[in-house]
Parts: sequence; structure tokens; C-alpha cells
Amino acid sequence: MNPTTYQPTRQVVHDGAVGAATLVGQGLISDDIIDQVKGRVDITEIVSHHVSLTKAGQNLKGLCPFHQEKSPSFTVSPSKQIFHCFGCGAGGNVFTFVTRITGASFPEVVRELGRRVGVEVEEVAAHAGSQGGQAKRIEQLNHAAAAWFTQTLHDARAGAVGRQYLESRGIHPDTINRFGIGVAPAEWDGLIKALAKQGFAAGDLAAAGLVVARDSGSGFYDRFRARVMFTITDLRKRVVGFGGRVLGDGMPKYLNSPDTLLFKKGQTLFALDQAREAIVRTKTVIVVEGYFDAIALHQAGLTHTVATLGTALTPEHVQALRRFAENVVLLFDPDAAGVRAALRGLDLFVNSGMGVKVITLPAGEDPDTFVRKEGTGAFARLEAAAPSLLDYALDHAVKQAEAGSLESRIQSVDGVLRILQRSEHPIEREQRIKIVAERLGINESQLIQRYPALLAQQQRGSVAAALQPASSSLSTLFKGVPEERDLLLLLLHGKLLPADVRRLRPEAFTVAPCRRLVALAMAHLGQDGRIGVRAVLDAAMDDPECGALATELSIRDDHFDDVPMHIKACLDSLDRKRAEQILRDLIARLKTAERAGQVEEARLLNVQINELRIRKAGAPPAGAVSLVKE
Repeated sequence: MNPTTYQPTRQVVHDGAVGAATLVGQGLISDDIIDQVKGRVDITEIVSHHVSLTKAGQNLKGLCPFHQEKSPSFTVSPSKQIFHCFGCGAGGNVFTFVTRITGASFPEVVRELGRRVGVEVEEVAAHAGSQGGQAKRIEQLNHAAAAWFTQTLHDARAGAVGRQYLESRGIHPDTINRFGIGVAPAEWDGLIKALAKQGFAAGDLAAAGLVVARDSGSGFYDRFRARVMFTITDLRKRVVGFGGRVLGDGMPKYLNSPDTLLFKKGQTLFALDQAREAIVRTKTVIVVEGYFDAIALHQAGLTHTVATLGTALTPEHVQALRRFAENVVLLFDPDAAGVRAALRGLDLFVNSGMGVKVITLPAGEDPDTFVRKEGTGAFARLEAAAPSLLDYALDHAVKQAEAGSLESRIQSVDGVLRILQRSEHPIEREQRIKIVAERLGINESQLIQRYPALLAQQQRGSVAAALQPASSSLSTLFKGVPEERDLLLLLLHGKLLPADVRRLRPEAFTVAPCRRLVALAMAHLGQDGRIGVRAVLDAAMDDPECGALATELSIRDDHFDDVPMHIKACLDSLDRKRAEQILRDLIARLKTAERAGQVEEARLLNVQINELRIRKAGAPPAGAVSLVKE
């Protein structure tokens, strides 16, 4: 094998062949190991952990996790073990997908997938201090800390107060085990001492956010003390952080890990890994604000529940939920802060393609206490009667206007109209304008007159269009040369016979990504003269010039009435166009030679031009007409 090296963030391809060795976090692996992992991993299973997929012919479809969309354009091909999004153009194999979805480097992805499928990835030549190595160290630390917190909870003395508190909250022992709940004792350095015995340095604990530097600048102390501890895991089941609820009256009441290489509060939802399957099954997710709220609902059987981590919902949270859910139920406390949290969701969920409801609990109740006292039946009735997020926001704005003076009601109109503008259904907007006019005691025509001005203002300031990815349309890319598209499509579907392959010439293609893809194909010819499609796809996956084109054409399922005849027509068209281009180039060179007085050069060019014209006149017409709709 040739010792080609992978860079830590992506594959490196030379002459269409993947290199023989690659950095894997802190070591090296060979092509053989990469192929073993690839051969055992099922891309459908891996993608399903992140995207809700449904059957679509021979493929599977879902909402793209890499950009916002309402209609599924993200496609997975189980037979080819690749994915492609027809909306944003993202595509590749299972390595590409996991790298993009997790942010991990390519080598780390190989190691993680190898662990899943039982392929041992040997590591040598350690490179300490790399970001990938530090992330792995933090992961190891977090797992060790989680084990220590749970062990402490079960300690007869150190865990007594924590066990009593969890019992008072009605948390069952099996729930404690399922969620990895533990306790941090009221000690300044309990965790530091425990993990030091396992070989972890205080500096490592600081990088993981588990300890805090002393004000004196000398040494560290435990971040979490005298707290019930909640283990935060991601969809890969890695322990990425912790949340702690104080035991007693200390402050802050809840404390989370700081952001680290593994943990970002604004991107993480508590219990999403536990809730994922139920969310996919019910197409619905319940969003609450606290650890205990989520755990109590799970314990009651509402396992499609997640919680934010002391932060407001973010666009990243919504993007994560859209991968699995079609409906969202916001379940916030009925106090002023809860109302504000629900209203903020309007901007986040507008045009997300998800139906959003808001449940308002009785005064004095939170999700934890309500479900324990009233049961899931009462909760189901609340959910059935819950208003949509838009109705909830309208009702809140109207109530505020009703409570104020005439001036206050007039000032509230703009806010109400801006909310109405978020609805994409014109009939729905008209009906709600009528209701709002009645509630405010304002003539409906006044609202209608005010609406267009606000709409124009809103559209001028809108950034929604910037959120939609721009994708290169095949019809634009192949305008005037559909035969190039069709040939590559049929090539990647294994339809070209050896005789067809012998007629392929990269230089005959005018579209640059096609030339690159054909060159890769010609580098992967089998002894039978056929192109090794899987090898070509593997080589093209991370090629910046033709990777996206390869995945899209591979997943397309276009129909041709007579495939051999269409292939011949496309090849004939390429030959004809190539000959015409050569003829134009020769004529241009002839004119240049004549102007320069280069008699012999002009004579030779004339001979070549005449030969081409004779061949063209004697050749049968061979225009290829694409059967694929432009």
C-alpha cells in the first residue's frame, strides 16, 4: 500500500484512490480497517438515530438535518450506502454523514463506528494535545465522573440526603438508574480526589468543566457540591455534561456544566437520546424547562419528552427537533417567565413545518407535580384542548390590549398584526383579523388597511430567505448538455457496458464535475471492462469538485425506455459535439495562421479541417435527445 495520509478533518484522495493510512484521533489506521468498518456499518441505521426516515420507493426520505426545510428532500440509499439532500446538495457516505452531524473529525468517526460494529481500530503514534484527543479525554472524564456521582448516591452515608430528596420528588429507583441520576457530596474536593486515583489530572477536570480554579490561583475545587446530579448524554450516548440541583437552600438552584468541546447548552436537549424513539413513533415531542419535569413525564409513560438546559429554546434546538418530530407541545410553567418562553417560540417555529401547541397548566402547578397528582389522562385532555402557538400568542396580545387604555389598544394592533403575518394561510389570517378586531373593538377595515404596510416592512427586513440554502439545480448545470447528465447517471447505476466505457473520454465533457467524475470512473475499471461503481462512489464522496454530483445522480431514479439505445445516443452526441468543437478550434487557428502569413501551418490545418468535414458528412446523424425532463 502507498502511505497516503488522511488529514484529521477530511479524507485526502489522490488519483481517485483513498490513502492507505490516516490519523484516527491519536493514531493511524489502514485502508483495510476503513473498508471493514464501511462494510459492516449500515448507513440507514446510523442516519435513523438523527433523522426520522420513511420509505420512498427503493430509498428512504426525511427532513434534512443540515438545513431548514418543510418537505423532505434528504434521501438515503440503502443499496448504495449513501445519502443526498436535493435541497442543499449535501451528500456522501456514512463517514461523511457522521462527520457533518457530530462535528467530529473523519478519523474519530472511523474509530466510533468501528466500536459500534466490532472492528478494532489500532492506534499508534500518539499525538497528545490535539483537539480530538482532548475531546476524547473529556468524554472519558465525564463517564468516570458520572459513575462516581451514581456510586455516591448509593453510598449509605454520603448519598442519604440525595436519596431522601429523590424519594420526596417521587422518582423511582429504576428511573434513577435509567437517567444516571447521582449526587455530589458537600465536599470541596471529593470529585478531584476520586478521579485523581484514576489518573486524571486537575487540569483535565478543568477542561471538562468539572472543577473551578480557586480565586487565589492555586489549585481547584469541585464545581458541583451538595447537589443531585443529572447526567447529560448526546444521541451517541456520550456523557457530554452535567446538571445539578442544589440540596437545600443554596444558590444557584440549578447549575450546569459550562460549554466544552463536547457540550453546548444552546444545542443540547436533556433526554433527547432517551426520547428519540418515542418521538419518531408518535411524531410528537413535548418540550419542558426542567430536568425533573422531563424525568417525571418519562416516568409517567410520556417518553417523548425533552427539556432545555436552563436556556431559552434556540434555533439549534428547533433544528434538532425537526429531524424527528412533526408536532411540538410546549409545556412551560404558567408564570410570566413561562409565558415569555412560549411567546419567544413563535419566532423560532414560524414556517418550520411543525405544528406547535402550548399547554397552560393550572396555577401553582408544574409538569412534575401535575402529572404525579392528576395522571397522564388529565395531561392528554390538556394537550387535546391546547391552542396552537399562534393562537396562544394572539390571545396573550389581545388580553394585554384589552386591559389597557384606547391608546394601548391602538399600539397593540401592530404587534397583533405582526403575529398574524407569521401564518402562511391567507384564509386563516382573515378569520383571525376578524376575531382580533372584535376583541379590540376596532373596525376590521382599519386592521386590513394597516396590514399591507406592516407586511411590506416585515418583508424588507426579513432574513428568512437567507436561511434557505442555495442549491445548484441539475437543469441549470446541464442546460444544453443533457447527454452528459444522463451518461453519468447511467454510469453510476452500473448500466454502461464495456463497449460503452471504451467510448468515454473525460475531455469530451464540458461540465467540469463530469470530467472529474469520468476520470475517477476510468481509474476504477475492472478486468471485465466495466466500471466499479461502488469504488467510484467511495472515491468521489469527499471530492469537492464532483462529490455532490455523484451522490445526487446515484440516488436519482430516472426512467429511460430503452437504456442501451439512449446510452448510444448520448455517446454519439458527445462525439458529434466534440468533433464540432475541434472543428471550430481548427478554423480559429487557421484564421490566425493566415493572418500571420504562416503558409505551411495554414496548409496543414486545411488538411485536418477537410478530413473532419468529410468524416462528419459521411457519419450518420447522431443527436441524443434526453428522455429526462429538464
